[in-house]
Amino acid sequence: MDIECVVCDMDGTLLNSERDISEGNVRAMRQLKEKGVELVLATGRTDLYVKDVAHRLGVTAPIISANGGMVRRMGSSEVLFHKYLPQDSDRILAEACFAKDYDCIIFSSNLVFYRKNSERVKFFQRYNDRVQPSFRVPLQEISQPDDLPLGKVLKFFLWNITSEQAAELECLYNQSRQLTMVSSEKGGLDIVPQGISKGEGLRFLAQKLGFDLKKTVVFGDNYNDISMMKVAGIPIAVANAEQEVQQIAKFVTRSNDEDGVAHAIQNYILA
Repeated sequence: MDIECVVCDMDGTLLNSERDISEGNVRAMRQLKEKGVELVLATGRTDLYVKDVAHRLGVTAPIISANGGMVRRMGSSEVLFHKYLPQDSDRILAEACFAKDYDCIIFSSNLVFYRKNSERVKFFQRYNDRVQPSFRVPLQEISQPDDLPLGKVLKFFLWNITSEQAAELECLYNQSRQLTMVSSEKGGLDIVPQGISKGEGLRFLAQKLGFDLKKTVVFGDNYNDISMMKVAGIPIAVANAEQEVQQIAKFVTRSNDEDGVAHAIQNYILA
């Protein structure tokens, strides 16, 4: 294929169920880079949480993070694009999370905030334990909404939220019409500013770097990947992807636990 850029989601796609990247995926992605293909990571995570993977892949392109809420150059403080949650909305969300005792992780551009007794923060702590100090995610515990940098919040991530709880939150954001809710992984719910998506982040980056979206491959697995799969010329889903994601893909490769990204690169791109 005549490919200029490959964009890859992380959790559930590039990373396996142990939240690690296989050597097979590393080799395949590096092969693309050696052939002059731009490698881009697009994640619901903060870019502070992808430094280790980006280093192993040799990624130098800006990272699309927080579901498109921020685009920042790798290994740099230079932010190319960002959009924060409206200040009134982030306070309402924070107060709801504390009142309902939700396990929430809140992202700013330089910190990840969590509540005491959070189960989700253990993912970050385990990651910090296995990577070198310069790749660790800066974490900060909060005890009240005012501990947050209100007005400078990129995203709320809620963990193990039921459908009923999600419906309650949907009422909150429908009233303000300033927020978007999307599932980024099983059991996880992202709340971002209205108009923010990985697809819009990819459009911005394509214009900034000058690559052709029609000659762009996108790998994804979940609902928050659909927007960028729709704007790319070659959307590819992993076998463990949600059914809606597989339906819009041009190819369905192996699962994330079977080096699906590497399989697709070897058989659909490099072959």
